[in-house]
Amino acid sequence: MSLPITYNPVSKKVSLAEGYKASENEALEREISQLNTLMKDYVNTNSDVPALPTPQSFTKKLSLLVRNMHGGAANSMKQKKYKEAAKQFDLALGLAIARPKFENFQLSMAEVIICLMGRCDALMMDKQWLGAYQDAEILCQLAAAVPENHLRKGLCELQLGNPLEARTDFERGLCFKPGHPKLQMHLKLAQAVIDEQNGEI
Repeated sequence: MSLPITYNPVSKKVSLAEGYKASENEALEREISQLNTLMKDYVNTNSDVPALPTPQSFTKKLSLLVRNMHGGAANSMKQKKYKEAAKQFDLALGLAIARPKFENFQLSMAEVIICLMGRCDALMMDKQWLGAYQDAEILCQLAAAVPENHLRKGLCELQLGNPLEARTDFERGLCFKPGHPKLQMHLKLAQAVIDEQNGEI
């Protein structure tokens, strides 16, 4: 069975065949987009076989840009300019995500996680709880062993009116670091809200 796709040898891109709508072929459109990203990065390597993804082959200039943008965002946080900080973290995250896909995944992921943590914190400080929750959810998947990520998610859940979920997040964080003072404190707060809702207080 052939797929409804065409290949342009000039642009070196795959696209949906004429007459097929992206809205009706969303899964295939996503795969085409991913394939085109990989092809673009492959062409840019100027090599038949991409170099091994070692720390030495990691693009240092891009890392410097990410660090500088992250540093600027951190300064905005210190000045309590949370909206501006969130935008700067977002730009830094965009740079980290745009890194060529054939580079070292572990180092790329570390940059993404650091920027995502910063943006999540900025959104929380700006009381943009839904956006912060979405970042925290991703962080809990990418770096589950970091207890602060579960703290972030739990705090967002509390503010969004979901104390049961918040309690679960705090408990999960304590699994990775028993005795974490902030997790313990907010676990008690979540339990107090649950008890109040159940009429036990």
